[in-house]
Amino acid sequence: MNKQKKVAIVILITVFSISATVINRGLKVRDNVYVVSKSEKEETKNLKYDEQMDKDKILEKTANKNDINENKSKEIRIFISGEVKNPGVVTIENSKRLIDAIDLLGGFTEEADLNKINLAMTIEDEMHYIIPKIGEEINNNNENVTQNNTKSQEDNSKININIANVSDLDKLPGVGEATANKILNYREEKGQFKSIEEIKNVNGIGDKKYEDIKDMITIE
Repeated sequence: MNKQKKVAIVILITVFSISATVINRGLKVRDNVYVVSKSEKEETKNLKYDEQMDKDKILEKTANKNDINENKSKEIRIFISGEVKNPGVVTIENSKRLIDAIDLLGGFTEEADLNKINLAMTIEDEMHYIIPKIGEEINNNNENVTQNNTKSQEDNSKININIANVSDLDKLPGVGEATANKILNYREEKGQFKSIEEIKNVNGIGDKKYEDIKDMITIE
């Protein structure tokens, strides 16, 4: 009988030990398991969305800034004649105003009629701006300053060498792009041509070439 009791006690102790071990392991496993709730999942998703939106905004701002800088840095060429100290072609940034271009040519003469000029007007590439003399009447097309678009010279029988651009001059026989650029450089340095014969002073235009183009050019 005593022997049976001892066996029963041993069995109970063994069962108790096994149960305690299983329960302890279950608690450890449960401690290592982290259950993500639905609200936490939504918060994580929203955080990732916000981060992506911030990145997109930064990229958009960078692209806009590059576009603005590119537009600001573009250079154009315009021709200014009339009552300025050094009439001619000037290269300037397209963000500048008419007064800035005039300053690059030395400013106005004493006879310039400033009441007929909008010095704050914006300027455009390949345009001709005429500064009038006091008492002079000019057929004004835009804010009291005549602007002649040189592209319209395709409709004229002659090319005005005082306002023509490279593409216009390139249409003259024997005048290629290189010679056309020399004409523009000469005009920029010396001012307007006083006569069509003066074009012979440009390097690359001799008597023979002048004879070929003299009936196709004008200074008016």
